[in-house]
Amino acid sequence: MRSRCNGSCSRLIPDKANLGFRFPCDGPGRGGTCQVSAWDHVFLGLFWMYNSISVVIFHFSWKMQSDVWGTISDQGVVTHITGGNFAQSSITINGWLRDFLWAQASQVIQSYGSSLSAYGLLFLGAHFVWAFSLMFLFSGRGYWQELIESIVWAHNKLKVAPATQPRALSIVQGRAVGVTHYLLGGIATTWAFFLARIIAVG
Repeated sequence: MRSRCNGSCSRLIPDKANLGFRFPCDGPGRGGTCQVSAWDHVFLGLFWMYNSISVVIFHFSWKMQSDVWGTISDQGVVTHITGGNFAQSSITINGWLRDFLWAQASQVIQSYGSSLSAYGLLFLGAHFVWAFSLMFLFSGRGYWQELIESIVWAHNKLKVAPATQPRALSIVQGRAVGVTHYLLGGIATTWAFFLARIIAVG
């Protein structure tokens, strides 16, 4: 909803609604209009949708391991997977980093050489894909030109310039590539993280 409202107008560009999905980046001409087209709001919507869903999934997973899932002894005593640490640890950032992300990622990080090694490799590779997406999603004005010039320089050094000519992506194409890598890398990373954890403690 916020993306839809922002896509209609702003103080900087009151006629934004009339610009449509083909609106280019004007640079400094109108105060800097990169990342204001309708497509950018589609991409931002997908970006924050994934982030929001991830927060919900993380809360659900940790809460269930802390207070619901576990084993029952012969005496009827319930022993939860994480010992009920959600209420105390989830109220601080350090608690999330130490008691959820780091503690529960240990299964996938230390999986090499075990039956969970496939999840460890997927976790590592998907992290790279996810991080690679940030190069396309967050870029300054001179960034694309510098990137293309660097690629051309490398092609000339390797003597493959006549055979392979690099082409610059448009801003819309760059955002599309970035969001695709972000979603695929993020989903695969999250999937490997949770699956390795549940298999290890199950």
